[in-house]
Amino acid sequence: MRKSLSMFIIYLTGVSLLFMFVSCDDSSVTEPPPSGIGKELMIDASSDSNWVYFSFSKGDTVTIAESNGSLEWDLGLRRYHFKTNSGTSGSGQGGAVNMGKVDFASVTEAPESGYTVDDSVTFQSHGGSKTYSLNPVLEGWAIMEGMPPTFVTIDSIYVLKTADGKYTKLWLKGYYNEESVSGHITLEYFYQPDGSRKLEE
Repeated sequence: MRKSLSMFIIYLTGVSLLFMFVSCDDSSVTEPPPSGIGKELMIDASSDSNWVYFSFSKGDTVTIAESNGSLEWDLGLRRYHFKTNSGTSGSGQGGAVNMGKVDFASVTEAPESGYTVDDSVTFQSHGGSKTYSLNPVLEGWAIMEGMPPTFVTIDSIYVLKTADGKYTKLWLKGYYNEESVSGHITLEYFYQPDGSRKLEE
Protein backbone atom coordinates (compact mmCIF):
# COMPACT_ATOMS: atom_id res chain seq x y z
CA MET A 1 0.00 0.00 0.00
CA ARG A 2 2.77 2.40 1.01
CA LYS A 3 4.60 1.67 -2.27
CA SER A 4 1.47 2.32 -4.33
CA LEU A 5 0.87 5.61 -2.54
CA SER A 6 4.45 6.71 -3.26
CA MET A 7 4.08 5.85 -6.93
CA PHE A 8 0.82 7.82 -7.10
CA ILE A 9 2.48 10.89 -5.56
CA ILE A 10 5.35 10.65 -8.06
CA TYR A 11 2.80 10.38 -10.89
CA LEU A 12 0.93 13.50 -9.73
CA THR A 13 4.20 15.43 -9.40
CA GLY A 14 5.16 14.49 -12.95
CA VAL A 15 1.79 15.57 -14.33
CA SER A 16 2.02 18.91 -12.47
CA LEU A 17 5.49 19.61 -13.85
CA LEU A 18 4.35 18.74 -17.37
CA PHE A 19 1.39 21.12 -17.05
CA MET A 20 3.66 23.92 -15.83
CA PHE A 21 6.03 23.34 -18.75
CA VAL A 22 3.23 23.50 -21.32
CA SER A 23 1.76 26.61 -19.69
CA CYS A 24 5.08 28.43 -19.96
CA ASP A 25 5.51 27.62 -23.64
CA ASP A 26 6.14 30.78 -25.70
CA SER A 27 3.37 29.90 -28.14
CA SER A 28 0.75 30.46 -25.46
CA VAL A 29 1.88 34.02 -24.70
CA THR A 30 -0.56 36.65 -25.95
CA GLU A 31 1.00 38.94 -28.53
CA PRO A 32 0.95 42.67 -27.71
CA PRO A 33 -1.39 44.86 -29.77
CA PRO A 34 0.10 46.38 -32.95
CA SER A 35 2.06 49.57 -32.47
CA GLY A 36 1.66 52.68 -34.59
CA ILE A 37 2.74 52.97 -38.20
CA GLY A 38 5.21 55.65 -39.25
CA LYS A 39 5.98 56.55 -42.84
CA GLU A 40 7.40 59.29 -45.07
CA LEU A 41 6.35 59.61 -48.70
CA MET A 42 5.70 62.03 -51.56
CA ILE A 43 2.24 62.38 -53.11
CA ASP A 44 1.64 63.88 -56.54
CA ALA A 45 -1.17 66.38 -55.90
CA SER A 46 -0.21 68.66 -58.79
CA SER A 47 -3.56 68.54 -60.59
CA ASP A 48 -5.50 71.81 -60.62
CA SER A 49 -8.81 70.00 -61.00
CA ASN A 50 -8.66 66.65 -59.20
CA TRP A 51 -8.27 65.75 -55.54
CA VAL A 52 -5.97 62.92 -54.51
CA TYR A 53 -7.24 60.83 -51.59
CA PHE A 54 -5.06 59.11 -48.99
CA SER A 55 -5.87 56.41 -46.44
CA PHE A 56 -3.66 56.18 -43.34
CA SER A 57 -4.79 52.64 -42.58
CA LYS A 58 -3.74 51.51 -46.07
CA GLY A 59 -0.68 53.76 -46.16
CA ASP A 60 -1.40 54.73 -49.75
CA THR A 61 -3.59 56.77 -52.06
CA VAL A 62 -7.04 55.37 -52.85
CA THR A 63 -9.48 55.80 -55.72
CA ILE A 64 -12.76 57.32 -54.54
CA ALA A 65 -15.84 57.65 -56.76
CA GLU A 66 -17.79 59.89 -54.38
CA SER A 67 -15.80 61.44 -51.52
CA ASN A 68 -18.75 62.72 -49.47
CA GLY A 69 -20.24 59.27 -49.00
CA SER A 70 -17.05 57.26 -48.48
CA LEU A 71 -15.15 56.35 -45.31
CA GLU A 72 -12.27 54.87 -47.34
CA TRP A 73 -10.20 58.09 -47.29
CA ASP A 74 -8.78 60.28 -44.52
CA LEU A 75 -6.86 63.10 -46.22
CA GLY A 76 -7.53 64.85 -49.53
CA LEU A 77 -4.77 66.76 -51.37
CA ARG A 78 -5.04 69.22 -54.26
CA ARG A 79 -2.06 71.47 -54.95
CA TYR A 80 -1.52 73.23 -51.59
CA HIS A 81 -5.05 72.58 -50.27
CA PHE A 82 -6.05 69.78 -47.89
CA LYS A 83 -9.29 68.34 -46.63
CA THR A 84 -10.21 65.78 -44.01
CA ASN A 85 -13.12 63.37 -44.09
CA SER A 86 -15.40 65.64 -42.06
CA GLY A 87 -17.81 68.57 -42.20
CA THR A 88 -18.55 69.77 -45.72
CA SER A 89 -16.02 67.33 -47.23
CA GLY A 90 -17.23 63.98 -45.97
CA SER A 91 -19.32 61.93 -43.58
CA GLY A 92 -16.38 60.71 -41.49
CA GLN A 93 -15.15 61.66 -38.02
CA GLY A 94 -12.15 63.58 -39.38
CA GLY A 95 -10.69 66.90 -38.29
CA ALA A 96 -7.38 68.62 -37.60
CA VAL A 97 -5.61 70.50 -34.83
CA ASN A 98 -2.37 72.50 -35.14
CA MET A 99 0.19 71.51 -32.47
CA GLY A 100 2.53 74.35 -33.49
CA LYS A 101 6.18 74.40 -34.51
CA VAL A 102 7.30 71.56 -32.27
CA ASP A 103 9.53 68.55 -32.79
CA PHE A 104 7.64 65.73 -34.52
CA ALA A 105 8.79 63.17 -31.95
CA SER A 106 7.63 65.36 -29.05
CA VAL A 107 3.96 64.90 -29.98
CA THR A 108 3.32 61.65 -28.13
CA GLU A 109 -0.42 61.90 -27.52
CA ALA A 110 -3.31 63.22 -29.59
CA PRO A 111 -5.48 65.92 -28.00
CA GLU A 112 -8.82 64.67 -26.74
CA SER A 113 -10.72 67.57 -28.29
CA GLY A 114 -10.30 70.78 -30.30
CA TYR A 115 -10.41 69.32 -33.81
CA THR A 116 -11.60 71.61 -36.62
CA VAL A 117 -13.78 70.00 -39.28
CA ASP A 118 -13.93 70.99 -42.94
CA ASP A 119 -15.85 73.99 -44.21
CA SER A 120 -16.41 75.88 -47.48
CA VAL A 121 -13.72 78.53 -48.00
CA THR A 122 -13.74 81.12 -50.81
CA PHE A 123 -10.49 82.40 -52.34
CA GLN A 124 -10.09 85.52 -54.47
CA SER A 125 -7.82 85.40 -57.52
CA HIS A 126 -7.21 87.30 -60.76
CA GLY A 127 -9.68 85.00 -62.50
CA GLY A 128 -12.41 85.62 -59.92
CA SER A 129 -13.36 83.74 -56.79
CA LYS A 130 -13.18 80.00 -56.16
CA THR A 131 -14.81 78.07 -53.32
CA TYR A 132 -13.37 74.83 -51.98
CA SER A 133 -14.44 72.47 -49.24
CA LEU A 134 -11.31 72.02 -47.14
CA ASN A 135 -9.84 72.06 -43.65
CA PRO A 136 -9.04 75.64 -42.51
CA VAL A 137 -6.42 74.49 -39.99
CA LEU A 138 -4.27 72.89 -42.70
CA GLU A 139 -4.39 75.95 -44.98
CA GLY A 140 -1.53 77.64 -43.14
CA TRP A 141 0.99 74.84 -43.66
CA ALA A 142 3.14 76.89 -46.10
CA ILE A 143 3.74 80.53 -47.01
CA MET A 144 4.77 82.26 -50.23
CA GLU A 145 8.24 83.82 -50.23
CA GLY A 146 10.77 85.33 -52.65
CA MET A 147 10.85 86.09 -56.35
CA PRO A 148 9.84 84.06 -58.17
CA PRO A 149 7.29 83.16 -55.49
CA THR A 150 8.07 79.87 -53.76
CA PHE A 151 6.05 77.91 -51.22
CA VAL A 152 7.99 77.39 -47.99
CA THR A 153 6.64 75.09 -45.30
CA ILE A 154 6.28 76.48 -41.77
CA ASP A 155 6.95 73.04 -40.23
CA SER A 156 3.96 72.93 -37.94
CA ILE A 157 2.94 69.51 -36.67
CA TYR A 158 -0.73 68.57 -37.01
CA VAL A 159 -2.82 65.87 -35.41
CA LEU A 160 -5.65 64.49 -37.51
CA LYS A 161 -8.65 62.34 -36.80
CA THR A 162 -9.26 59.76 -39.50
CA ALA A 163 -12.60 58.92 -41.07
CA ASP A 164 -13.22 56.22 -38.45
CA GLY A 165 -12.06 58.34 -35.51
CA LYS A 166 -8.48 57.09 -35.11
CA TYR A 167 -5.48 59.43 -34.72
CA THR A 168 -2.50 60.45 -36.85
CA LYS A 169 0.22 63.04 -36.38
CA LEU A 170 1.29 64.73 -39.60
CA TRP A 171 4.25 66.79 -40.76
CA LEU A 172 3.90 68.46 -44.17
CA LYS A 173 7.55 68.77 -45.18
CA GLY A 174 7.68 69.94 -48.79
CA TYR A 175 5.82 71.12 -51.88
CA TYR A 176 8.28 70.32 -54.69
CA ASN A 177 9.79 67.14 -56.12
CA GLU A 178 13.45 66.65 -57.03
CA GLU A 179 12.89 68.46 -60.36
CA SER A 180 11.34 71.44 -58.48
CA VAL A 181 7.88 70.68 -59.85
CA SER A 182 5.22 72.07 -57.50
CA GLY A 183 2.26 70.18 -56.07
CA HIS A 184 4.31 67.18 -54.94
CA ILE A 185 3.68 66.98 -51.20
CA THR A 186 6.25 65.30 -48.98
CA LEU A 187 4.68 64.25 -45.72
CA GLU A 188 5.67 62.26 -42.68
CA TYR A 189 3.07 60.71 -40.44
CA PHE A 190 2.54 58.35 -37.52
CA TYR A 191 -0.78 56.52 -37.50
CA GLN A 192 -2.19 54.73 -34.47
CA PRO A 193 -4.43 51.83 -35.61
CA ASP A 194 -5.58 50.67 -32.17
CA GLY A 195 -7.87 53.66 -31.58
CA SER A 196 -5.87 55.07 -28.68
CA ARG A 197 -4.45 58.60 -28.59
CA LYS A 198 -0.89 57.29 -28.23
CA LEU A 199 1.35 58.73 -30.98
CA GLU A 200 4.73 57.17 -30.30
CA GLU A 201 6.39 53.77 -30.72
